[in-house]
Amino acid sequence: MTDVVVIGLGADGSAAAAHLARRGATVLGLEAFSRGHTNGSSGGLTRVIRLAYYEHPDYVPLLKRAWTLWRELEAASGEELLRQTGGVYAGPRDGELVGGALRSAREHSLEHELLDPAALHERLPLFRFDPDWWGLAEATAGYLLPKRCIAAHLALAERNGATLRFDERVASWGRDGDGVRATTDRGTYRADRLVIAAGAWNARLLPRIAPLLTVKRVPLFWFEPVADRDALARLPVYIVDAELGHGCYGFPYLADQGLKIATHGAGTPADPDTVDREAHPADEAPIREFIKRRLSSADGPVRMAKICMYTVTPDEHFIVDVDGPLAFASACSGHGFKFASVMGEILADLALDERTRHPIGFLSASRFAVSRA
Repeated sequence: MTDVVVIGLGADGSAAAAHLARRGATVLGLEAFSRGHTNGSSGGLTRVIRLAYYEHPDYVPLLKRAWTLWRELEAASGEELLRQTGGVYAGPRDGELVGGALRSAREHSLEHELLDPAALHERLPLFRFDPDWWGLAEATAGYLLPKRCIAAHLALAERNGATLRFDERVASWGRDGDGVRATTDRGTYRADRLVIAAGAWNARLLPRIAPLLTVKRVPLFWFEPVADRDALARLPVYIVDAELGHGCYGFPYLADQGLKIATHGAGTPADPDTVDREAHPADEAPIREFIKRRLSSADGPVRMAKICMYTVTPDEHFIVDVDGPLAFASACSGHGFKFASVMGEILADLALDERTRHPIGFLSASRFAVSRA
């Protein structure tokens, strides 16, 4: 009999399988799609990682541990996974973005610089900001390479004895005495514990929290700049208040990809099984408007476009919890990939011990009226 079945082998599930197997648990991982697929929420070639977290200061201890674990995974895998570029976040001085990042930085004594309008312009001269905008800069920020990150976690899990099955969709699960059983399109598996990290498909497997989960279709675009390629290649990761949800974010120019820019906090409701994966002119329009207004040197042709999915909770924070033999996570509301390394550690804690040393109380499902899985 297996110790733990892990459903979903994307960002969080691959990390959970790796942590569980490294602790000596017998692990069976089940993934509905092929190995390395980009059908979920972990595609997009790059993902931002940052510590001065405007969303809430309570995330910062998790981010510190996540950063350490990504570096440890690099060492274990021999792969580059995290590129440190620094980060700059720009908007109104007391707005959600700059004000929130400053609150986190000060509360957790993070190294940072508060940039007045003149200093912000000097730091990011390619951008056109409102004259009264401020910025917050931090050195401990950059971007992750998600495809490599997931592959490294999967390889580590297998190196430590995990069995991983792909193209095998879980149809249902249930309690089985003191343990659980999971039924797929190929068979039924029994285990002492179950981890569910199915991302946009969590609502299919966790019906009691399904009313809290909204899947959104979010387009991502890569542009070929019309000027300043070398300067754009030296950019930090950035978030700019754009009056488009929470704003627009972007990365340095990469010769093999282009300049990735996307909106955060936007998106339209979608079904993960039928989501429209083609990008359309209406998808590009708000990002093109941002470029024309704020970063004109980027106003070139689209090199590439992809469709991502955010699984969003009512307060846009994660849901991470345990219910007897079940541990579950995800619904990361579009800002979760950077946490995957520590989420794997947390899910392993919850699956094996039903508790964790990490401060995740603010992410419990109990904060909502629908509180149990």
